[in-house]
Amino acid sequence: ALRGATRRSLVIMDELGRGTSTFDGTAIAHATVRHLVGRNRCLSLFATHYHSLLEDWKDDEVVRLGHMECFVEENESAEKPDEDENRDKNITFLYTLGEGSCPKSFGINVARLAGLPEDVLNKAKQVSESFEAVMNDGTDPSQSSDSALRDEVAVAMEGDWSSVERIWERLQKD
Repeated sequence: ALRGATRRSLVIMDELGRGTSTFDGTAIAHATVRHLVGRNRCLSLFATHYHSLLEDWKDDEVVRLGHMECFVEENESAEKPDEDENRDKNITFLYTLGEGSCPKSFGINVARLAGLPEDVLNKAKQVSESFEAVMNDGTDPSQSSDSALRDEVAVAMEGDWSSVERIWERLQKD
């Protein structure tokens, strides 16, 4: 697609870079978008889970961000209002392209639809929230030593797999 696409082409790429390390995948996806936008100048649909690409391309005048819309419905039979915020929600994917980036990840909901056990989903949600907190603002509500974890995550983000394993093991113990 990159070699043969012209201004009259439609290129559709889904999850390019998936299955690689985070940095390799992000780099491959970013370079591919740059090539399609700058050199091929073709109409492209590019699906990705690399959210850093959204920041890279959000202000580009020839790139439009979009997401697949969904409807999230509260389950009326919720027993406890303070339970996990996704537990008592039903999600329906609408197969409609909406404007802008996706406002929230629904990975836990998708895993629930796939039939994963509730205890696995609860732990995944806890780990996801901890990673997101560290990456967004450097605080982790489940860890007492925020700076140590932040340092470990920074090392892990450089591709040190042993650090990723240590973080994961620690989070599983909680």
